Amino acid sequence: MRDFRPDAERHAAEQAPYEACGVVVDGRYWRCRNIAEDPEQDFVINPRDYAMAALCGKVEAVVHSHPMGGFASETDKLACAGTRVPWHIWSMPEQEWSTINPF
Repeated sequence: MRDFRPDAERHAAEQAPYEACGVVVDGRYWRCRNIAEDPEQDFVINPRDYAMAALCGKVEAVVHSHPMGGFASETDKLACAGTRVPWHIWSMPEQEWSTINPF
């Protein structure tokens, strides 16, 4: 299976200081647009981008970056529970991945 992380890390670097977001579809990273009101502090995946990704295969995870660092917030944890898929978070200053599960 292909590792989605290098593509997600590149996307995060391009989008900084905004949070980058995307999904993993069949093991591949699918870039999505962040339409949050404050993209430096939050992310909202563009619904059209999500729908296009879902048409191409099974959405296996949500991915987003934390350009200022840190790991899953309480908001992340609550939102993850609603999606029923794992969330992978790329903390840029630490250069470290973390994962939260919806269970």
